[in-house]
Amino acid sequence: MRLNLASLDGTRFSFDRVSLASYPPGATFGPRTARDYEFVWIEEGDAIWEADGVQHDVPADTLLLSRPKMRDFFIWDPRRFTRHGYLHFRIVRRGGLPPESAWPLKQALGHGDIVRPLFRHLAWLAAQPRPEAGVLCQGVLRQILLLFITGACGTIDTGPADESPIVDQTMRFVRDRWAKGAFVQPSLNELARAAAVSRGHLVRVFREQLGVTPAEALRLLRLDHAATLLARSNLRISEIADQTGFISAFHFSRAFRLVYASSPRAFRQEVAAGYAIPPIRFLRVRELADRLLQGAGR
Repeated sequence: MRLNLASLDGTRFSFDRVSLASYPPGATFGPRTARDYEFVWIEEGDAIWEADGVQHDVPADTLLLSRPKMRDFFIWDPRRFTRHGYLHFRIVRRGGLPPESAWPLKQALGHGDIVRPLFRHLAWLAAQPRPEAGVLCQGVLRQILLLFITGACGTIDTGPADESPIVDQTMRFVRDRWAKGAFVQPSLNELARAAAVSRGHLVRVFREQLGVTPAEALRLLRLDHAATLLARSNLRISEIADQTGFISAFHFSRAFRLVYASSPRAFRQEVAAGYAIPPIRFLRVRELADRLLQGAGR
């Protein structure tokens, strides 16, 4: 495909934050009519995506792109949890983009693809106060769209990056636990044993690196996951409360209101009306959520 690289610099976007979602087996989302463009990339599990009446198989490591006014519907894997990321955006100025009729609906992402790291970089950039962040975000999103259109998504594998050993060990334990069912909160003793440190040391490390205790971090992650399910699933509020490890819908609603200043029902209505999901309060905890749901190191 021929691209006018010079005119592509004139392409401009507006977009919401990069987010991730996890669904229990057999969950659905939609049908809905898209207001904007949306990238969805499947991390774990398989799904069926119905776009304008046509069904598409979307296995793990697939990136898809819905378009404005498209009518679509998702059926998530009936046998296991499905995890995916998504990003909503609008094209404010089109520059030299090829016509949409030439764009694919989906692309397969191989092991070590460049697209998912770029989404994580975009999420990081969007949260930075530095003056050049806006320009850099435009360039990253333009690059992601061009990679999707052309299918040039590969990289050379250089091996795993170094990670914080205590936080990483703790979150690997949590990820494995949560992958087997509801997001039930492990005890501090369980987390300390998983990280092979004392409870006091684990709390100190989490406070230093994330600004919150392990219990607070996991509670925020559970509520962040609940917010995504409210916005992007057909699950009942009582089902979401159970899925995110709360003992009742009442306890879930009370905890949710403290963080999002809105009841779960009102929050769902606001998102359906077009409001963006507000960001989680602690940026480092949001980064932790991304790493947790993406299955870091798998």
